[in-house]
Amino acid sequence: MFKFFKDWYESHLTDPNQVALALIILSITFITYILLSTVAPILVAIILAYMLEGVVGRINKSSAIKRENIVLFVYISFIAIAIVILFLLVPIMLEQLTLLIKTLPLMLERGKLLILDFTSNSNNFVSEEQLTNVFSAMNSEISMAGRSIISYSLASAGSILEIMVYMIIVPILIFFFLYDKKEVNGWFEKFFPEKLDLSKKAYAELDLKIGNYIRCKLIEIIIVWFASTLFFALLGLNYSLLLGFLCGVSVIIPYVGAIAVTIPIFFIAYFQWGVTSFFWYIMIAHVVIQVVDGNVVVPILFSDAVNLHPLAILISILFFGTIWGIWGVFFAIPLAVLMNTLINIWPRTDYKA
Repeated sequence: MFKFFKDWYESHLTDPNQVALALIILSITFITYILLSTVAPILVAIILAYMLEGVVGRINKSSAIKRENIVLFVYISFIAIAIVILFLLVPIMLEQLTLLIKTLPLMLERGKLLILDFTSNSNNFVSEEQLTNVFSAMNSEISMAGRSIISYSLASAGSILEIMVYMIIVPILIFFFLYDKKEVNGWFEKFFPEKLDLSKKAYAELDLKIGNYIRCKLIEIIIVWFASTLFFALLGLNYSLLLGFLCGVSVIIPYVGAIAVTIPIFFIAYFQWGVTSFFWYIMIAHVVIQVVDGNVVVPILFSDAVNLHPLAILISILFFGTIWGIWGVFFAIPLAVLMNTLINIWPRTDYKA
């Protein structure tokens, strides 16, 4: 065991380039951990700028338009879309979420009656008293969750000023990250020692890999969100916008997310229509979208990008979510890509005993 760690150390941390890169990574990690609430808007702006840079770069390569003009067009379009989402779609989803929470007790009662009817001929496999206790506990938990959401909303009212500041600062940062990209990159490169080219190469590689992954994953989320919402709305499913959004977000954790989001879709469709043709239309549409996403969309989008294993994504969300809460969940995927890329590009020194 000792020999293993000795060999690993001599292979990974004996060259000055390796040590310098390790110190830079540790310094950035420490600063981020201590000052996360302060640097969070900067990190959000960087992630969104990565997404928009892909659009800017593609247009810039295929046209003679100046980059500055392309940045202005893409940026204004992004702000317009963001305004529509924040002030039109988000209120609708919150309204649907509130209505869903209010109707959950009725769904639970119908579910209890359904199970009682199903087990009535199974020699009292589950007694009515047992079911009543279980569903009463579930109803109590749902009520507590609803009160928690309301109290959280009221508690958050005091941080409205902070949210407003974020809504102003983040768009400004995104604009300058895009418009002055060369200057910003040059400023970051000044932190790397001039004689240690390895650190600069690692930065360039991370910049490329993380940017590609973020852009591809966000595009996948939007495609699945739009397709799911469209089919759910056309078929008349309740809470279609909310459920479509959950389908989009579920692609963050492949396979696991798809299974998790299927549960509420199944029960909402069942309690709305029962086992009818519309119920099966919804389930078939949902399955088809998931299959097309996994077998068509993902291979096309991630052909030139790093694609993480679902287990790595799940562990990252649990780990960083535990450390930083909601911000940790938000940054888990970029951080997982960062770690994966660092492991792949980390230089190794051939050592012979």
